[in-house]
Amino acid sequence: MRNAVIVAAGAAVISSSVALADVSGLSGQDTLRYFAEDGVTEATLDTAAFAVLDVFVNFDAANTHGYSNADSHMLSAFNFNFFSDTIVENFYQNDITGSGSGAAGSWKPSFSFDIQGASNPRIDSFITIGGGVGAEAAVNVTTPDPNLGAATNSMIFNDNVGWFLNPPTSTQGDQLDLAVWIGRFAVTGDEARNGANFDVMGTIGYNYGSGTGSYNDDVDSNFYYDIPAPGALALLGLGGLCARRRRA
Repeated sequence: MRNAVIVAAGAAVISSSVALADVSGLSGQDTLRYFAEDGVTEATLDTAAFAVLDVFVNFDAANTHGYSNADSHMLSAFNFNFFSDTIVENFYQNDITGSGSGAAGSWKPSFSFDIQGASNPRIDSFITIGGGVGAEAAVNVTTPDPNLGAATNSMIFNDNVGWFLNPPTSTQGDQLDLAVWIGRFAVTGDEARNGANFDVMGTIGYNYGSGTGSYNDDVDSNFYYDIPAPGALALLGLGGLCARRRRA
């Protein structure tokens, strides 16, 4: 299935076709946050130094595999392709390997510690499957696949990148509120104010626990860091307002 998402501060507009299995698509609603230069103080779009968006896989579609959605367990994200206009040449990163929108930084969540002056997961871009960063970074078992290479900043724009749980049985992949966190994507405040956005498409691999087999579903979404244009807001009458509990 294909799912289109437009994200704004406090609102999300969703247009989707009927899902064939658990995965209904990607979402980032209620996760768009703005931070001041210190990377800690929350700000508004007008004053922000950084804009940050968390992305989730939703496991809330009609189940056709004969299992319970509550047992959904994500294994991998693969054949993912990220696209952006020239506003976002690279995402912003701030981990123990460096900070900025250039060569510094890594997509590995295991590097995203919370160390004052050295690493700040609030404004770091990383991939993950559930799990966490900061105090949980060292035990995050999300692993980049070979297409993501060394997982340095610009490699997220490689063709058909992916990441997976190692080991695949890690409880990190278990759904929480019928969703699994798959990444944090940060840009500068100037980029957000200038209309920064990105498109992503790929495939999600999942099961329902040991012995249930594995399943794949395609996802395809678009994310913005500012308030949608009036034409997009008009779609609220079709998609409605959606809420998602924020992942810390």
